[in-house]
Amino acid sequence: MARRGSESTVARFEVARANQAQVLAESALRGERVVSLVRIALLVLVGLSQGLIARMSGEQLPDDPVRRAAVVFYLVSAVAIAVGVHRGTPNRHRAMWRPVVSTLMDCGFFGFMAYRAILTKGEFNPQMLAASCAVVLAFSVARYSWLHVVMSTVMASVTYTLVCAWAGELEWPKVCFVLGCYIALGLLLGWANTAVSSMFVGLRRRDNLSRFLPRQVVERVLRGEGALAPVQREVTILFSDIRDFTSLSESLPPRAVLELLDDYFGHMGHIVMEHGGIVNKFLGDGMLACWGVPDGDANHAVHAMQAALDMRRKLEELNAWREQRGEPPLRIGIGLHTGVVAAGMLGGAEQHEYTVIGDAVNVASRVEGLTKALGVDVLVSESTWRAGEGRFQGERVSEEHVKGRREAVVVYSLKGRAPPESAASVFQPAKVATST
Repeated sequence: MARRGSESTVARFEVARANQAQVLAESALRGERVVSLVRIALLVLVGLSQGLIARMSGEQLPDDPVRRAAVVFYLVSAVAIAVGVHRGTPNRHRAMWRPVVSTLMDCGFFGFMAYRAILTKGEFNPQMLAASCAVVLAFSVARYSWLHVVMSTVMASVTYTLVCAWAGELEWPKVCFVLGCYIALGLLLGWANTAVSSMFVGLRRRDNLSRFLPRQVVERVLRGEGALAPVQREVTILFSDIRDFTSLSESLPPRAVLELLDDYFGHMGHIVMEHGGIVNKFLGDGMLACWGVPDGDANHAVHAMQAALDMRRKLEELNAWREQRGEPPLRIGIGLHTGVVAAGMLGGAEQHEYTVIGDAVNVASRVEGLTKALGVDVLVSESTWRAGEGRFQGERVSEEHVKGRREAVVVYSLKGRAPPESAASVFQPAKVATST
């Protein structure tokens, strides 16, 4: 059993790593799209500066058909790359190798243009070549890996050095200064590349985790503190259900049903998380929430009861809004129970969820089921009532035998929070109804 659990953990790690690589590939594709457009814009600006502006300033340009052919080839290649990346889909293998090809093309083009200038004019402009190679190096900031930054730094340095050597202008103090600037720029770009990638992946992880975990637990998970490790602990479970939802949904089109549930669960889920709980799952028109896991909470019952009261208040607001639109009001039942559960991640490598398992979950579901029979919208079990430490107003409603449990379950209605001065006398006895 332990071996199977270990294999499942390893499989989940592999899937998480593959997902992270896919996220980085998506980010790299967006960056490569920007780079492709900047490359075309750069070529247009270079063409203007070396063509139109040079002629206007009276500079005589050499008539070199090879240079013109190289410019046309580079322009066609740049457009083809731009079209390809804008039509492409995220792929980590392409994200790794596409920048290699484009960097070789960029450095090769600028180096070749300087080489042709040496052949036709007997000289070249080292400042322009240095600037061009720096732009090629800057392209790597938006790419898949810091290795692309290293490659771009090396390629820019080699291109500049070789052209200077070919032109006979290999003055090491000047060349070393330019190479030092490239290295400094490469270090900065490498840090930015890694930082942005890590931040992007972290934001995606945080967004996914925050959908079902409180913020403080998300921070623990992101720090790698094992907040989702399996535990056995006393918790408070909340079940809620929309009454007569089947008949209501039959009168609405499917899309309207989904919009209704999306709005309802959005409000109720927010309340659960505001009080430190987690929304474990949605069950059709029902919701299962839990307090006390993954993070321990000594006042889990109190927070759960407070959430139940706020859910009741929010429903009143929603119904007032629905009444203004001529829609029927919603009625819900909420049941709470406090007991021991096992909590942890379940499922395979491809799909898993954090869940709670135990008799306490079943009892909470049964307590919620009693709300309709007893005509009460919020019921709590005796264990939850006692854990509330006298902070709430309510009354003992019934002692019920529920399916799957030999002992009767004593339930209390939850009416509201107790005033501070009367916290010791909030219990209001009522007639006890017993049913089997």
